[in-house]
Amino acid sequence: MIEIYTDGGNRNHGNFAGGSVKTTDPSAWAALLIYGEHEKMLTDGEFGRTNNYMEIMAVIQGLTAMKRTDLAVTVFSDSAYVINTMQQKWYVKWQQNNWQKGGKPVKNAALWQQLLAQVARFDDLTFQKVKGHANNKNNNRVDEALNKTMDRLEREQ
Repeated sequence: MIEIYTDGGNRNHGNFAGGSVKTTDPSAWAALLIYGEHEKMLTDGEFGRTNNYMEIMAVIQGLTAMKRTDLAVTVFSDSAYVINTMQQKWYVKWQQNNWQKGGKPVKNAALWQQLLAQVARFDDLTFQKVKGHANNKNNNRVDEALNKTMDRLEREQ
């Protein structure tokens, strides 16, 4: 079995709660792929993306990096947005409604479509929720990796 731990984040500098992300706010994702004793950490970032955007991107990038699609894969995420969408299949209704929800475009629809294209490649893929910023070592590792990426983006700004 292959485990993929994913996380996404954004540093919303000086914004009020619920405020929009600024184009200068660093955002990053990380994905840790584990197969037996083998591990691969992936991370990247950009400016002005939301936390949810980066949470989805982390899963896309983790799955995209997978060459073998015949092995069982479990994706671990602390994002209720990602886990609920995949476990409860919210995307089915979105697809049926032409990527509309309540008469408005589904947020991050293009990313969800990319993710579903990756998901379709795998024979045995499950999603599992982990508690963020808790005692899950690998979730903490991806959180640390994405924060280092955001640190680098801030230095380069």
